Amino acid sequence: MSKQSLPKELETLLRLTKPKIDELSYETILKQITSSFNWTYFLERAIATNLAGYLLPYPVIGRQYFPPFIDDQIRGYQRKIQLHSSFLREAILEFVPQLDQAKIPYALLKGWDLHFRFGISLKERQISDIDLLIDAKDLNQVQAFFEQLGYTTTRYVYKSKWHERYQKQHTPLQAQKGQIYFDVHVCLFTEDEPYQININSLLLNRTLIDNHQVFVLEKKAAAVHFYLQLFKDLYYGPHFKPSLLIENHFYSYLNGIDELASSWNALKEIKTIQRFIEQVDLYQDNTEFTNQFYAYLSGNALPYPTRVKQKIRNTIRRTTPNWLRIPLFWKSIFPDYSYLIYYFGQNSYLILWSKRFFKLLTKVA
Repeated sequence: MSKQSLPKELETLLRLTKPKIDELSYETILKQITSSFNWTYFLERAIATNLAGYLLPYPVIGRQYFPPFIDDQIRGYQRKIQLHSSFLREAILEFVPQLDQAKIPYALLKGWDLHFRFGISLKERQISDIDLLIDAKDLNQVQAFFEQLGYTTTRYVYKSKWHERYQKQHTPLQAQKGQIYFDVHVCLFTEDEPYQININSLLLNRTLIDNHQVFVLEKKAAAVHFYLQLFKDLYYGPHFKPSLLIENHFYSYLNGIDELASSWNALKEIKTIQRFIEQVDLYQDNTEFTNQFYAYLSGNALPYPTRVKQKIRNTIRRTTPNWLRIPLFWKSIFPDYSYLIYYFGQNSYLILWSKRFFKLLTKVA
């Protein structure tokens, strides 16, 4: 599959946001922009892909070459994401001491891992919420802490205790206060993914960031998680953010995580991402993802049909032992009374079950 040709606006966007670009190269790229350059399209795609946060590594030079309205929009975007992220950061530093005092192990994930571990600027990386990993047994206590601090919480309701034990939702708890959102994870990925990850082991071996007194995953585990997230988002679509490729802080670990990735049943995915990153960094082709990556830049990406079909097959099949399928199937048909009350109100089991049955029939029809 040959590589798609990029419009000059998108090629310029990629070049200007290349990690660790030097001052001379940055100015040279800006000098080469011609009068036919579509600045409006350039700005629209920069914001849509979250690359706008990385467009001013040398603000003085940028101001010399960007049209004034483009420069103002970029700076305004950076101020906006910095302000929102600063509120999220304050919320983290207010909340996690509660977990520490209660001796509840946790780890910050994704963007906040990158920020606290590597000091990523809040005006560069857009972080819309807070991803927190905990053990499932601590959910009730964590939910209570959120509510004590004035958060509105939403809890996933399982069909039965069997489902709660053997088919955990990876984010069964969300907490919101104003524009601050926490996603509380008890797994790193959804249950239909084939990965084998011991959450208890991850939390036992987490890393303390001393100068902020927050916990993140151990560096190799964080690297595998980061690249599996990159793989999933790029492969499934349409949630991939090209700005993820700017965050190359884990690249130095990429060739040293094969053993851990193998133990997670994720070596194939990590190898695929290794090839992809090497090729994209060199602006070459011949990888499975390159055209898809360029489609994301232009806003035309769709999920890979084969991957979507595999996801559907996994959802139907699950990775559930045979002996569990009968009780899980039975409880899917006849869920716990508490489940029916939550979704259909207070009444007898038979009436609530009938309401659910007719609702399912209506969906099928």
